[in-house]
Amino acid sequence: MTSEEVTYADLRFMTLEKYQDQELQTTRAKDSPSPSSCWRPATVVLGVFCLSSVVAAGILAARFILVCHPVCERDENFTLQKAIVESLNEQLELLQAQNLNLTETVKQLATYRGHKCIPCPENLLQYGEDCYYFSKEWKTWQESKAQCSALDSRLLKIESKEELDFIMRSAQSYSSYSFWIGLSRNGAEGPWLWEDGSALSPDLFQIQRASSSPPLDCAWVQGANIDAARCGEYKFYICEKVVDPVVVEQASYSDRH
Repeated sequence: MTSEEVTYADLRFMTLEKYQDQELQTTRAKDSPSPSSCWRPATVVLGVFCLSSVVAAGILAARFILVCHPVCERDENFTLQKAIVESLNEQLELLQAQNLNLTETVKQLATYRGHKCIPCPENLLQYGEDCYYFSKEWKTWQESKAQCSALDSRLLKIESKEELDFIMRSAQSYSSYSFWIGLSRNGAEGPWLWEDGSALSPDLFQIQRASSSPPLDCAWVQGANIDAARCGEYKFYICEKVVDPVVVEQASYSDRH
C-alpha cells in the first residue's frame, strides 16, 4: 500500500468520523430544547398572569367606586341634615323666647279692673273672663248639653252683641261646621229660652226658621248665621265656662302676696 492510499484512507476515515459527530450533535440538538423555546411558555404564563391581575384590579376599583358612591352621598346627606337640624334648633330657641315674651304680655293684659283673669286651657278660647270650647265631635243637642256639663261648663249663652260678634268670627274659622248653642224651646208656640231659663232678647238676633214645620226646637250657629234644627240631629257644639269671680280674686290676692 502506497502512501497516497494511506493518506486517502485516513482522510476518508476522518471525514466519516466528522460526519458522525455532526449527526450526533444534530440529534442531541433536536432532542434537547433550546433556551429560547423554554422561555416562550414562561412568557405566555407571565403575560396571562399580568392580564388577570389587571382585570382583577379593574374589578376591585369598580367595586370600590360603587361602594364609595353611596357612602359619599350619605355623608353629604348627613351634613345637610345636620345643618337643617341646627337651623331648626335656632328657630326653636327663637320661638321659645318669643313665646316667653308673649306669655308675659298676656299676663299683663289679663289684668282687668284690678282683677287678674285666669287663662283658659289650651283647647279653649278666651273672651273677657269666659272660656269657650268648640268641639270636634258630633252630638245631639241633649248629648252636647250633657258633655258641656261634664266639662264643668254649659252650652253657649250669648248675652251681648260683642259676644255674638266674637262667636261668629270664631265659628267662621271652622269653615262650614255648625255648632249647637244653649238655646231651645218646647214646641212651635214655646218661647226660645237659654239653659238658665232666661228668654232670648229679640234685639240680639232672630232664628231664621222658627216657624218651620215640623217644628225645629234647638238653635245652632254656623259662621254668621243662627238657625234651628231638630234636637236629635248631630252637630258640633260650643261650651262656655264662666270664670268664678271668687277664684279670680283669690288668684289676684296670691299674686299681690
